[in-house]
Amino acid sequence: MKPADKEAEPVDRSVAAVDRTLALLEAFLGKPGGRSLSELEERTGLFKSVILRYMLSFEARGFVHKEPGGAYRLGVKAAQLGRAFESSVELVSTLRPFVERLSERTGSSASVYVRDDDCRVCLLRAEPERDVRVSIRAGTRRPMDKSASSLAFRRFERETVQAFEAAGVAGVASSAGVGDPLLASMAAPLFGIDDAFVGVLTLSGVIGHFNVDDKRVRSLLFEEALAASALLGATLTEHGGN
Repeated sequence: MKPADKEAEPVDRSVAAVDRTLALLEAFLGKPGGRSLSELEERTGLFKSVILRYMLSFEARGFVHKEPGGAYRLGVKAAQLGRAFESSVELVSTLRPFVERLSERTGSSASVYVRDDDCRVCLLRAEPERDVRVSIRAGTRRPMDKSASSLAFRRFERETVQAFEAAGVAGVASSAGVGDPLLASMAAPLFGIDDAFVGVLTLSGVIGHFNVDDKRVRSLLFEEALAASALLGATLTEHGGN
């Protein structure tokens, strides 16, 4: 039996090794530029000796590049992963389940609107199975008026997902009687890669059947908008908005 002081360090084959790998890669998110060993240590809680071993593997595979000053920055392979993710995100197919689920759970019409110059265009639509409903086809162009979706565009299209999270449910826009005196709607922004604004997720219905002050529905729309944004590539904070 080998003396304890000469025992080789056990090889870490557990999930902890994967967690460390991901924690180190995530440490490069946020501000641009390289990361020193001290920064990586502070961001991950790992010892510098441990970080150095991982960096050797990352560097060999092209995921990081060591600069002359000793700092590390993301390498070519990391950029290739980012481009692979971008090409895999197809807006309609990604958002369709959210639109259909919202319509089913609320009994209201659910839509996704994107901007087209000075108009908003209905990209995706799901209608409830009821006689009284708002019927708009995908592809319909609407002006940027005072409707909930237009308000959401104006408030958040130059913001990031973190601004929406910080606003919480109060960030959900609403309107009633705009364009049509019988219709009401509420809308929440959608964000994607680099936390960039993508469009808005909207619920609408006939006044009397659809209440824009319904806290349950507002909260549901808020949570679904955040979940959809995360799937599109936005970076949510740890706790989200409340």
